[in-house]
Amino acid sequence: MSTSAESFKTFAANLPKTFSHQPCMVIHVSQSNLPPSPWSGNTNRNTQLCCQPHFDPKTNGGQYEIAFYDNGYAYYEELAGTRLLRRLERFNPRMEFPDLPKVLNAMKQILENSVVDPTGNQINVKLLNDDELVVEIKGLLQGSILFTYVFECRRREGEFYEANYVRQIVYCLAERKSRELELIKIIQAKDKELDDYRSQGTCQLQRSWLATQPFDKDDFDKSTSQQAQQRHDDVLLHTLDLAFDREGQQLIEDCLLRNEYRKRAHSSQGGNSASSTKTPKTTNSLQKRTPNRQQSTSSQPLNDEEAAAERRRHAELEERLRLDKERDEQMAKKKKKKFV
Repeated sequence: MSTSAESFKTFAANLPKTFSHQPCMVIHVSQSNLPPSPWSGNTNRNTQLCCQPHFDPKTNGGQYEIAFYDNGYAYYEELAGTRLLRRLERFNPRMEFPDLPKVLNAMKQILENSVVDPTGNQINVKLLNDDELVVEIKGLLQGSILFTYVFECRRREGEFYEANYVRQIVYCLAERKSRELELIKIIQAKDKELDDYRSQGTCQLQRSWLATQPFDKDDFDKSTSQQAQQRHDDVLLHTLDLAFDREGQQLIEDCLLRNEYRKRAHSSQGGNSASSTKTPKTTNSLQKRTPNRQQSTSSQPLNDEEAAAERRRHAELEERLRLDKERDEQMAKKKKKKFV
């Protein structure tokens, strides 16, 4: 177990992460013309938006991939190198950008800090048409220099939305459920430990108000369902915050990396098994081909007696097939009568 954990830790540390390994995050939106979403809360103001940004300072001198998710749609853009530099200069004509990795990091910081400091990190979203979404970000560099950038995203098909956004939600739900069950096991084990102490008389509670009842999962489910209305209101008002908080992002990233680790491990095992089975198959095929080649070279034309014997054999086979067919038909008729 420890060896497997160590190997995964090494794999995760050394894996060149791509867009597909990046967990989603929530950004604060200052202005938006997007229609109200299920996550708008009671105010119906789209002040939050879920995005999946991946900034890569090492590839092509610096590049990014980013997707924004809203109302079942995904809007995506990828830009790198010279094209990225030209757009930076277009929106910041008085600035020079000799170091793209630093600029990418600044863009990332604006997105991340938009929730805690929306005034200093403004994000404006505009849906131009069904297929185009522009997202403008503004922030202060070095505390006083205004920086502006615009992501020009195009809508992607539903498969993209499901393969990234939906998959991350499902991973997060499954991982949280798994952790909930693990916590329940720990609590139940603690109850057994306390019961053992009490039965031996070695455990005496000094502060009686700290006494608790043994944990019962059924009672826990009933009590939480009775409080569902209050919790449901909290979930509606803070859906994205609860789904993609820091802990949620870490859970999602772990799931994405473990899935990648599992796929590569299975791929390598499949490759090894395939390579180990190829050699015997090749040998067998060669062994099978050799007799065939010998038969073809040593075969002679059939004489009259052999030809007559071959015809009799074919006739016998045909007669046997005919009899089998008649027997099958009779059995089928009997079955029909039986069911009638």
